[in-house]
Amino acid sequence: MLRAREYISAAPGQKIVFAADMVQALAGFDRDKSVVFSGRHYAAELESAGFRVWVGVEAEPAVETVEKMIAFLRETAPDKVIAVGGGSVLDAAKAAYLAYQTNWQLNELFGVNKWSSANPGRELKRMTAIPTTSGTGSEATPYSNIVDHSIGVKKLIVETVSVPSEAVIIPALTATMPQDLTRATGCDALAHLLEAFLNVGADSNHPLANQWAVKGIELIKKYLPVVLNDPGSTEGREAMALAAVLGGMCIRFKSTGLPHLCSFSWFGRIAHGDAVAVLLTEAWRYYLGNPAVCSRTMELADIFPGTTPDEVISSYRKFLDSIGMPGRLDAWQQIDMELLDRTARSGSQNRMKLELAPLPVPLDKSYEILKDILTKSYC
Repeated sequence: MLRAREYISAAPGQKIVFAADMVQALAGFDRDKSVVFSGRHYAAELESAGFRVWVGVEAEPAVETVEKMIAFLRETAPDKVIAVGGGSVLDAAKAAYLAYQTNWQLNELFGVNKWSSANPGRELKRMTAIPTTSGTGSEATPYSNIVDHSIGVKKLIVETVSVPSEAVIIPALTATMPQDLTRATGCDALAHLLEAFLNVGADSNHPLANQWAVKGIELIKKYLPVVLNDPGSTEGREAMALAAVLGGMCIRFKSTGLPHLCSFSWFGRIAHGDAVAVLLTEAWRYYLGNPAVCSRTMELADIFPGTTPDEVISSYRKFLDSIGMPGRLDAWQQIDMELLDRTARSGSQNRMKLELAPLPVPLDKSYEILKDILTKSYC
């Protein structure tokens, strides 16, 4: 495991460290000049340590929540921002800190590098991230997923100056996650790693990204079953925390694909990690239309055994079966064919994601292709 940690030493422009507990993680921070955005479980501990704490980020952070966080920052004017929580807390904190520092309206920041493109060469202060789940990788990414309930969609901010300056990983914090959350977040990390590895068109974005991906996939294959059976496993929790960070490092440089595109606005219906894990099986089979993806798939045969690409994918599906992940989307009552049809039709609105898929999806065929993937994933 110690050797596996060497992979995170190459995180560009970011310091990633492990800590035994919250006390060690927060040592050295000036309490009078720092504020913390926190999940409810840790608020009392942080307040007793002398930090100014803001609590109130929901599971899928909304625009209104981020606006409240921005107001808190304006009121406190901190020198340092720390975010302690799952991906929702980290995403919301990144968005709020970005809006606070730039004085841009939140709606102006949605999109890809809107602020940094308008301000080339300028830097901002960046927050410290302390994740309490092992899955989203938000502690290592430039992404903030925020729900706009006025139009019923999840929006994305991609901003390079939002990547946390440091991530402090405390594996022990994840030991209290319920089994369903451990499974879902673990599968989210696995999807990040696999989707990035299969994204052959983005190989030149970072020379080490594929190595990060393979190491992370190996860790999850070995240790997700361990922590599901033994939640208190120190070795297992450390491995899953490391894999989640590697997943975040990967998708910072190599985009996720069609599973993330299709499930992007299914919030409140199905856990995100569950959705992308199930969708990946059929999306992967679609990608095999690209010979380079077939070759890349066979590089995983030592992890997911098989003598053909389809057998490797089947082994991936068998792994999901072994950890209790339902095989099809019809296992979730809030997912139905009407939703899948709307999802397939809306795919054309994300042209960039279609073009960046390991096997690009032609815009004029997007409905047909996405509907086929979604239908096969449903029943």
